[in-house]
Amino acid sequence: MDNGKKKIHSLYFELIRLLLVSATVSLLFFFILNRAGENLLTFYFYESDYVQKASDHSIKNLQEYVTENHVSSNDSEKLTKWVNEQKIVAISVYKEELLTYDSLYPDEEVENAAIEGGYYEWESYYTVEFSDGTADVFLYGFFSYQFYSYALIAEILLAVALFILTAVLGIRKPVKYIGKLKEECEILGNGNLEYQISVIGKDELADLASGMDHMRRALKESIEKEEELSRANRRMITEMSHDLRTPLTSLLLYTDILAKKEIHDMEQIREYIRKIDRKAHQIKVMSDHIFEYALVTEDMEVRTGEPESLDSIFYDPLSEMAGYLEEKGYRVDVEWKDEDGKICVDPEYINRILDNLVSNIVKYADPEEPVRIRTVCRDSCLGICFSNRILRETDERKESTKIGLHNIRKMMKKMRGVSEVCQEDGMFFLTILFPRTEE
Repeated sequence: MDNGKKKIHSLYFELIRLLLVSATVSLLFFFILNRAGENLLTFYFYESDYVQKASDHSIKNLQEYVTENHVSSNDSEKLTKWVNEQKIVAISVYKEELLTYDSLYPDEEVENAAIEGGYYEWESYYTVEFSDGTADVFLYGFFSYQFYSYALIAEILLAVALFILTAVLGIRKPVKYIGKLKEECEILGNGNLEYQISVIGKDELADLASGMDHMRRALKESIEKEEELSRANRRMITEMSHDLRTPLTSLLLYTDILAKKEIHDMEQIREYIRKIDRKAHQIKVMSDHIFEYALVTEDMEVRTGEPESLDSIFYDPLSEMAGYLEEKGYRVDVEWKDEDGKICVDPEYINRILDNLVSNIVKYADPEEPVRIRTVCRDSCLGICFSNRILRETDERKESTKIGLHNIRKMMKKMRGVSEVCQEDGMFFLTILFPRTEE
């Protein structure tokens, strides 16, 4: 149905429709003009003495020709020559009411023939002096014919001009629209992607304009995403540089103390070494986060596995996570329910997400309070919620970048899932949700 509508509004059909309308208008104009011209000329020749004057002038020329060339009333050759020169007249010559010459039948043998009839006294005849005596000449000329011919030519030209004018006016709109699209393309070419392309009509030009505007929006979104990514990278570099400066300064300070001061107390030396080790470990964690962020932000396609249940996907990774946290002195409470449905995930991303969570828990969670893990079922999604009480932060443990959470959010997005972060009354909540898949 849509294809049929598009064909109706196609430029081809619009052009055919325009030509038909122009032809109809032009033909109607021609017929009206032709009828009016014929009536006007007929009235003019009926009311004026133009034909009579033209006939008198032709007879005068004939008399001069006959006198100069000594033409007889039955000299078919010379009379035919004069008629051919005139082009728009015909004559019949009667001598003593007998036809001696007829220009319509110049080759007929009428000389000395006793042809009777054809001579009507009520007709108007001119008297012409031939070399062989006086004769009556009946002249009928097509003096008005040329005017009718000129009028017909003028009418045809005017109708053709109207046809061209109507067609030009009809295609003026699409041509003007093409010019407008050209100007708008130049505006886009100058870098103004905020300018919206005008979409007018339903033909191919409108489809072209719509495609151009879609391309403009896509290009604008691509540039905005690229700028956002660039800003995020600059922000990450700035923040990480600021965060790395503090442990590096402390690390250099401790190494400088060990290098320049003579310390004989081995316990004090061990304390400085422990501080140096802690700062080096802190720098390593930050560098790992930068590497992790770079991997996640790469435009790589994620290949998820076959649909599986939450239990089969997270049982082993969560067991390892709980075991590691318990070794670090944390208590882990798990509230697990067998939820109906299956999800698709990337196992590598799941491991990296849990590694980020473990890192954040070790750095920020209060070991006096349990770390809680529970299943979540929400609408058409399945997932897991992690919660813990936040440890009162010290300057040494603060991390302003939150790059681990950025990594989790990006990895979840690549798996078509979402991550939700919430802090309330000293508690930290992180929920990861995956869309159910049809089995």
